[in-house]
Amino acid sequence: MGFDCIWITPPFDSNGYMGYDAINLFEINPHFGTKADLKKLSQSLHNRGMCLVMDIVLNHMRSLKVNGKLNMSSIVPFDKPEYYHQRDRRPDQSFEDYLLSGPPPAFDGSMDSRNLEKLVKKKQVSCGTEHPEQTECSCFPGNMGQSCPSYNAQQQVEGWFGSLGDLNHSHPYVREQMLDWVTGLVTDYDVDAFRLDTAIYVDPGFVSEVQQVVGVEILGEATVNNLTYQANLMRDAQGERILTGLLNFPPFYQVPTAFCGYILDAEFAKYNTQGSWRSQADMTGLAQVMMAQLSSGRYESLDLMGNFADNHDEFARVEHYCKSDKVRIKNALTWVMMAQGIPIVYYGTEQGLSGHQHQGPTNPGQDALRESLWQTRFRTDAWQYRFLAVLNRARKDNSIGAGASEIKFFSSESLIFTRASHGGTREAWVFLNNANSSATSNFRYCPGPLPGIDGQAWFDAISGNRMDQRLSKGCFLAPDAEPKVLVLQLENVIIE
Repeated sequence: MGFDCIWITPPFDSNGYMGYDAINLFEINPHFGTKADLKKLSQSLHNRGMCLVMDIVLNHMRSLKVNGKLNMSSIVPFDKPEYYHQRDRRPDQSFEDYLLSGPPPAFDGSMDSRNLEKLVKKKQVSCGTEHPEQTECSCFPGNMGQSCPSYNAQQQVEGWFGSLGDLNHSHPYVREQMLDWVTGLVTDYDVDAFRLDTAIYVDPGFVSEVQQVVGVEILGEATVNNLTYQANLMRDAQGERILTGLLNFPPFYQVPTAFCGYILDAEFAKYNTQGSWRSQADMTGLAQVMMAQLSSGRYESLDLMGNFADNHDEFARVEHYCKSDKVRIKNALTWVMMAQGIPIVYYGTEQGLSGHQHQGPTNPGQDALRESLWQTRFRTDAWQYRFLAVLNRARKDNSIGAGASEIKFFSSESLIFTRASHGGTREAWVFLNNANSSATSNFRYCPGPLPGIDGQAWFDAISGNRMDQRLSKGCFLAPDAEPKVLVLQLENVIIE
């Protein structure tokens, strides 16, 4: 398909098969293979000119509660209570009783959400889809800050996810072991970059230290909609570098609604709204978030923001939320591949996997999104596989990867943006819409590029078809609702 890197789940010995609840940081999950196998994978990727992105967790270890009792005996290297946060533990309380009675959570916004809803109705707080810098009215950490009275940045760091052992990075041993472990991964496995799980729950000072010493890029997971908060995870208000990159959740949360009319967000913690469809898709929210990110000046760089249409945590895959509509899925994937940043495609999207959660007590949770890939027999003839290969080739052949971007137009039905290509000497025009596969008529976009000169013509980098004859009066009349990426080429050049 032409991708540059492979991002792998945390490969360390753990309870869960996804690796996010490690037992032993220094051993490889035997279901994945051995240390030698991991080294071989890294070397094989590098031999192909590709890179290895490894997922890591700094925030926590496996659950410290086993069969209803405290058990740390198998955890390596953090097998003592002092290595874990103990916020609100009473002086006379044993660590086991503290654990079994439930440490304070990293966040609990249920009461705050009701309070926030009242403030919004009184117009004392602005948030929601019409506010691109804060698109969700939610007290999830990082979204609304002081508008949520019980929000506490320190508890966000020191609070726990259930009984998962929340590491105290201010403890010298924890800090030393973590730094040695992460730098050792780079040395031992020649890791090219990291994806940092649950980044907003780790002390920012420690995250900054890890970024400084590790010597490779780190993309942090920050499941937030507040653009100021998000940007400050790269460089804080005092100008201190935290992380070089982030997974770009604010536009992602808009993608299902933009292209397929699917509700992924849950404002005011009303999670029963997730997993449903509106009567109409609407591009407005996605376009406004993109414009806000491009024009705010908050971000040190958007080139290291990871863009995606689905992942292993959120409610549904693109195949599900777009109801398997080929045209809509193509438009969503073209956004992923052509928007400024690093395009990320979740495994199985290229095969049309359609995992999703649903409402109610039988919700299968995130496991529903983590299907096995072997059942697809790793097909290379799926249309999604072939389409992603075409997008990758178009992106590389026209040097779009690191070019600046500009929003030219948006409406509820369409989005037009440009990317600087060929080192800034040319522009690629990206035309997207949310029409479904039943649309048969021409699709009119305004504005469009000016006609080519000096023997140059506009071609669609996806289909290879010449398009300059469809440019008229400053507009582009597309022959159908398929996404279009117009690039300027010599007239006698045919894009294959």
